[in-house]
Amino acid sequence: MTTDATARRLPLHQGRRAGIAMLVAIALGMAAANSPLSGLYGFIHHFPLRLGIAPIVIDAPLIDWINQGLLVVFFFHIGLHTKQEMTTGVLAARGRAILPAVAAFGGMVVPAVIFLAFNAGEPDAMRGWAIPIATDVVLVLGLMSFLGAAVSPGLLAFVTAVAIFDDLGAVLVIALFYGEAELGWSLALVAIALVGLGILNRRGSKTGAFYLLLGTLLWIGLVVSGLEGAVAGAITGLALPLSAFKQRTVERVEYRIAPLALFVVVPIFAFFNAGVPLAFASESWLTDTVVLGVVLGLVIGKPLGVALGTGLALWAGLGTLPSKTSLLDTLCAAFFAGIGFTMSLFIVTAALDDPLRADPAKVAVILGSSVSAVLASFALLALRRRRLP
Repeated sequence: MTTDATARRLPLHQGRRAGIAMLVAIALGMAAANSPLSGLYGFIHHFPLRLGIAPIVIDAPLIDWINQGLLVVFFFHIGLHTKQEMTTGVLAARGRAILPAVAAFGGMVVPAVIFLAFNAGEPDAMRGWAIPIATDVVLVLGLMSFLGAAVSPGLLAFVTAVAIFDDLGAVLVIALFYGEAELGWSLALVAIALVGLGILNRRGSKTGAFYLLLGTLLWIGLVVSGLEGAVAGAITGLALPLSAFKQRTVERVEYRIAPLALFVVVPIFAFFNAGVPLAFASESWLTDTVVLGVVLGLVIGKPLGVALGTGLALWAGLGTLPSKTSLLDTLCAAFFAGIGFTMSLFIVTAALDDPLRADPAKVAVILGSSVSAVLASFALLALRRRRLP
């Protein structure tokens, strides 16, 4: 598949609108939490919901149902989109995939190290080490759509691939490091669901209902056991053997899932997670180690890590740059990796229980991602202007 075809299949045409929808939701959430409506916002935010049939009963506030339940759709979209790229897209060729994979790995390690350096010796704060490791592919694609001709097809493919590997890495980190598993029947249910999905994948089953059933059982097992249930969506999406389905069928499913994930699920998530009351904000936020770790991790750590990963991979002969793309192009584009929003906000909710820690961290995610977006835009536009005759 050519780069242009890949770009058309990616939600680039939806990225601009999805990015705007997310930013509007964040602004509305911040406004609601800092206005006379703050009481109503807080009431809805923590409204208790109890669903299920004994012995499987889940009792949790609305915000948990959004983060653990509704966000499953977004994670499924990530898993399905990633599987698409691994099957017929920019990640299909091993040599083409190695370079962005190493770049993404560097872009995860360096910001984590920066965060830990600021928060060493504070166990509660150190749980947030993964907050600055993620990249929001939706906002990245949205910003790229605004930059237009400044983004070449090859650079679009490279940045998209890095963001996809970032998403996969973030999902893996969430699954392994966040949540406190409780032994019992729920973990057995998780194991059964994972084995079942593996069997269906190996046999190339085309019965979507089976994947949906096992994905639901996996979600129930993860939530009841105390783990992050939203990752069930990504696992189910990755388990689908897309080569067993007609390409047109796969694309139809993705096009139906994408609008729901990007224009309904993500804005609702952003509205309820970005609403941080600023009444207690003080100058201490400027020296808060979590805030510094997140902002510097996103603004400096992400691009530095991606740049180092790219350089080391090229030096070692692991893959090549996309056609008509220079190393300087990729270094400028590395700033895009610091746009963390959705995944970073999700990790905040999973890592930090204390609002006095979590609220400043959310503001830091928004600030760091915004600065990264501005730097990425200026870098690419300046590079393009320099090359014009």
